[in-house]
Amino acid sequence: MPQPMLEYRIEEDGPVYTELWLLDDRLHREDGPACILRRTSDGAVGFELWYQQGHLHREDGPAALHYDFDSGRVTQAHYFRDGAPARGDDGPESLTFDAQTGRLQDAAWIRDNEAQGLTLTRWLWLTRARAGEASRD
Repeated sequence: MPQPMLEYRIEEDGPVYTELWLLDDRLHREDGPACILRRTSDGAVGFELWYQQGHLHREDGPAALHYDFDSGRVTQAHYFRDGAPARGDDGPESLTFDAQTGRLQDAAWIRDNEAQGLTLTRWLWLTRARAGEASRD
């Protein structure tokens, strides 16, 4: 398995460290997140950022994931393609989840870097997701 090209520890024996995967001095990784922040005591992940050629980008899921250190659950998920908020289906580009239950709390659809209003289709998506019928990624 490939190893990160650069590891950065915030303190010598500090509480967190960050793995950075670089290609030509830009964050880049084909098969996983290019930036990962972990807690050193147990390896718990705090966040993952998926980059290609220096841009937040992921085809098959959210490009930015934030985890709750205590529960290990995803608390935020953001979809990006080529550095801009984007998603391949009609789902929202930004989602917020409860750290304890994992249930969806909020979602935002973003077009041209502006949050969009809640249409009937989006409200239905959000209602189904909150009921557990929609996938997180």
